[in-house]
Amino acid sequence: MSSQPPEPVPAAHGSDRELRADARRNRERVLRTAQQLFATEGLGVSLDEIARRAGVGPGTVHRHFPSKEALYLAVAIDQLRQLVAEAEALAATGDPAALFTLLSRMMASGAENAAVKSALVAAEFDLRTAAPDVAADLTRHVAGLLHRAHEAGAVRHDLTVDEVMALVAGAFAAIRHANAETSRKRAAHIAQLILDGLRPQPR
Repeated sequence: MSSQPPEPVPAAHGSDRELRADARRNRERVLRTAQQLFATEGLGVSLDEIARRAGVGPGTVHRHFPSKEALYLAVAIDQLRQLVAEAEALAATGDPAALFTLLSRMMASGAENAAVKSALVAAEFDLRTAAPDVAADLTRHVAGLLHRAHEAGAVRHDLTVDEVMALVAGAFAAIRHANAETSRKRAAHIAQLILDGLRPQPR
């Protein structure tokens, strides 16, 4: 009597999927924890301490991020992705002032992650090169919100998307120069001064 091959075990495939999902959740937990610790305690926090605060083993962190620089870059790219998601949500609202909401969030994000961005600059990492698709997506959304704001007369008629992105980058430098990275109130005030300059000028 011929033997039949054994039936595949569905649970094994399910387990693989669960493991992959678990690995993704652990990675996201590490990224969120690292972002918070870098912002509040500086870049000196160790990978092992990040693992402890994230509730995962040190091996999990080292497996995903073999160096501090790799973690810095991943945190910065993750922040860009979060901003893209916020931009998509704002685009769906139809609000002509959504541009200012997004730019304010971008500036706050830059202030919160100033130390990480400085470390990337020191290591000669450029996010536009490291994550070109994500950076391009964010710029595209800013351009779309700018177009809507132009049509509604909510921004200066001569403002371009390149100038908007340059001003956001300039805001990071201004916040750093004022040593306001750790003060949300001061950082928000500087950002508001810059945003006020984008509004239509009285004739």
